Amino acid sequence: MKIEYDKDLARMNTFGMKVSCACYVEFSSEDELSDIFRNMERYGFPQPFLHIGGGSNLLFTRDFPGTVFHSAIRFIRRVDVQGDSGLKASSGAAGRPESVLVEAGSGVLWDDFCAWCAGEGFWGPENLSGIPGEAGAAAVQNIGAYGVEVKDIVREVRCFDVVTGVIRPLHVKDCRYGYRDSIFKDTAKGRYVVTSVVFALSSVPQPRLEYGHVRSAVEQALSSSGAGPATSSGPSLVRDVILGIRGSKLPDPAVVGNAGSFFKNPVVPRSSYDIVENYAKSRYGADYEVPHFDAGSGFIKIPAAWLIEQCGWKGYREGNVGVYEKQPIVLVNVTGKASPDEVVALEHKIVMSVQNLFGITLHPEVEHI
Repeated sequence: MKIEYDKDLARMNTFGMKVSCACYVEFSSEDELSDIFRNMERYGFPQPFLHIGGGSNLLFTRDFPGTVFHSAIRFIRRVDVQGDSGLKASSGAAGRPESVLVEAGSGVLWDDFCAWCAGEGFWGPENLSGIPGEAGAAAVQNIGAYGVEVKDIVREVRCFDVVTGVIRPLHVKDCRYGYRDSIFKDTAKGRYVVTSVVFALSSVPQPRLEYGHVRSAVEQALSSSGAGPATSSGPSLVRDVILGIRGSKLPDPAVVGNAGSFFKNPVVPRSSYDIVENYAKSRYGADYEVPHFDAGSGFIKIPAAWLIEQCGWKGYREGNVGVYEKQPIVLVNVTGKASPDEVVALEHKIVMSVQNLFGITLHPEVEHI
């Protein structure tokens, strides 16, 4: 166990906010985590408590007055049975496993997990390649990209229950996943600490290429390499294509501080979408089609990036902060010296401009601390 006081958190959040916490605790096993909560009075860690992953979906708005906990549980392994939950992989023809169960410690870097799976020939997380953060946080946030959400491959989330003091496996159905949401962010926020995640992957080809121009990018890569179809080329090729697409649109947090997609894509009733559509056609012509996705039950999902760009924010800079020139849904710490107040001020200006133009309120995907 690692314990540090007055910990500088600048390297613990990808936005690069220069903030600190009163105490920082890193645990490397479930036993250490259990010991912490069994002996909380003896340790005397200052409250409140905050559990973080790689800090890739956080905006620290000030110094944190309590204790930040971080998982250093790092392993990746295939499993046939997970604890007492009875999780077993299914078998196809001739006993060949189709659904492969893989468990990852909560402190494993998410992209390291994606790379490992692709290297093993396991399909499932390849579309989520390149997303910063850690495996535990991925399950909490229900990260998503290019037509896939992590809930699509999660089978079970293993957690420490701070109320009962025991390890509890939660089946994916119990996690109540929604768009960038889960029980860990809602009704059970603060109750569970994720220690590992069991993923249900596939050993047979299951490429997901429907989103945007992913299919055409994969076909182009196949044509250039002279390889066969994506199903025979393996998940590594799809992963490489996804990494290329992300790299062309999104800034590397190691180079420019950012927290990825800052805003959620709004899901609005059809009547609100009609207002947006009428605006777009009056500006760009009757044949213009607003990018959108059917969310079901009469609701439409509109890319927040498109709405923000229409308001003129793409490439905008103000002081130490700005809007990324290639992807307006990303706010950036341009100089590396941005203060939390500067980020929040820019956020509010963007929200108000979209509200004024379209009557749609954007909500942050990034958690404010």
